[in-house]
Amino acid sequence: MIPKKILYPDSLPALSLAGGVLGGLAAVLVLLGNPASTGLCASCFLVNVAGAVGLHARESQSYLRPEISGIVLGAFFAAHATREFRVRGGGSPVRHFIGGAFLLLGCEVFIGCPIKALLRSAGGGAVGAIGVAGLIAGVLSSTACLRDGFSLPAPKELPEGAGLLLPAAAFLLFALASGVAESFAAAEIPSGARHAPFAVSAAAGLLFGAVGQRTRFCVTGSVRTAALVRDYREAAGTAAFLIAALAVNLSAGLFSPTLSLEPGAHTDLFWAFLSLAMVGFGAILVGGCPFRQLVRSASGDLDAAAAVAGMLLAAALSVRWGIGSSPAGVTAAGKLAVLLGGAFFLALAAWKRKGE
Repeated sequence: MIPKKILYPDSLPALSLAGGVLGGLAAVLVLLGNPASTGLCASCFLVNVAGAVGLHARESQSYLRPEISGIVLGAFFAAHATREFRVRGGGSPVRHFIGGAFLLLGCEVFIGCPIKALLRSAGGGAVGAIGVAGLIAGVLSSTACLRDGFSLPAPKELPEGAGLLLPAAAFLLFALASGVAESFAAAEIPSGARHAPFAVSAAAGLLFGAVGQRTRFCVTGSVRTAALVRDYREAAGTAAFLIAALAVNLSAGLFSPTLSLEPGAHTDLFWAFLSLAMVGFGAILVGGCPFRQLVRSASGDLDAAAAVAGMLLAAALSVRWGIGSSPAGVTAAGKLAVLLGGAFFLALAAWKRKGE
């Protein structure tokens, strides 16, 4: 009989199993139709959603991704089922909104969130691995700020109804997508809007959200915890995610080590490193990577919901203002966004400390 303690959501076996399931499933979604190395990418999917609801007009990046709605609803149901849905906020919504926007822009310069950086690495991409190295460097730099006393204001308890707005919006988009999903992509589906079958994507999104809520899965958070308190359980979940995705890619013949162009990516190593270093640094200051912000917001955290709103706005601006990178390279607007994001997070770290 399995001892009860290994079934706890924060135990090493549970976190490793969760990471492995998420990584394997994300890789399988690519086999079923999602873009290369994009079985799960919060930033890419938010850009798709922004286009689908009319916030930008680039058809190749417009599709009402059921994974996003699924993540929010899965986390919401899991939080309610375990009585962890607790509405709080007002601690620093403006800083979360701006921080969330810069996280998304940094991901778009890299072409992928921290989770996609793992998936790109699992596909053999050297630029993806450079991005992971930058992410780790940014997180490690940010932990020095935590040791030095950095802390945003504590959120306050709020009426439960306020925390239902984002899950309700996710449910509305989910219902809309279930009926007219194909109308959000061209008849001949362009690369950025490629997708697995709707039902599979929806089920995967629900699982991503539920598992993320129960295990607190977060790539940047796992590095932070390992660095701060030498607790490697969360890092084991991240490693399991990478290993499972790699195993699927190897078995499907999709692992292709390359120092050149990855599918849908650029080869600028410097900006790949710097953009995710900014994302890693900022994610620790505002409480998590884009995926973690979606999960936290669905659990009642309105500051995280402000970060999600900032990410959605930035998703639209990244297309409208030419901030997002492409196989042609990193744009001048993208480089400026990374530098401004780094300046914002450095200023935030220097200004907001405990007791100040």
